[in-house]
Amino acid sequence: MGSAALTEITRDNEKELQMTFIGNLFKKHAENAVASVQQFLVTLDPETATEAQIAEFSDQLRKASEELASARAEYQREQKEADEIAALYNKRLQAATIIEHQIADAGDPAQQQSLSASLEKLVAMLEQMKPDVDREQQEAEDAKQMMTELTSFVEESAATLKDARVRLDHAQSEMRRAELEKERAEKRARTAEVLAGIKQGSGTFNVALDAMQKKAEQSKIKADAANTRSSLLTPTKPEKDDANIAAALAEASGKPDTKNASISERLAALKK
Repeated sequence: MGSAALTEITRDNEKELQMTFIGNLFKKHAENAVASVQQFLVTLDPETATEAQIAEFSDQLRKASEELASARAEYQREQKEADEIAALYNKRLQAATIIEHQIADAGDPAQQQSLSASLEKLVAMLEQMKPDVDREQQEAEDAKQMMTELTSFVEESAATLKDARVRLDHAQSEMRRAELEKERAEKRARTAEVLAGIKQGSGTFNVALDAMQKKAEQSKIKADAANTRSSLLTPTKPEKDDANIAAALAEASGKPDTKNASISERLAALKK
């Protein structure tokens, strides 16, 4: 192969590596974008996101439980087959041992020959069975290991799901408690505003009452003054009842008393 061909192969490899790198880069960016969107949605509604995740855990646990049930049935079947073939193998092995002893104890050559032929067949059968026995036993062990792993996974998943449910319930309780506390705080704030308004209004109310009281006092003072002036200007009882005082006051005022005057005095008053 010439150097030009090697150069061309090298360039193709570099282009392939670049395309692979770019593809992986875009894939990583896409994964990061999806993760960012998921985080944003979780931030918007954490309770629903947690419920969705718990539902996903529940679905995974259900599938794992189904697989565990299938693995348990598979293990029981494989173990049964392994036990059956092992029991048959051991029984044939025991029979071969018995025939071997019979050959040793037999005195008749014909009997020994017959027993030896039977032992040969039996040993051949055992040799043929041995790989099957080992395989069945290994399959049973593999099925048991799978069942054990699935059992551990299901138990751990169930514990995780239970813990997640407990944490979600606790978080929901904390959210409800915080919401109630927020409502109480808002009510306390509104009550404080009302009380502050009442206190401020009571100050204005007191000012209004004080002004009204002062106005009433001023009106009362004016009324008392008017009453005093009226009482001073109004003739007293002695001035009314005593004819002599009344006549003197009338004369002092330039208004002679015509009630008790004579006809001449009354006529003279009219002429004036």
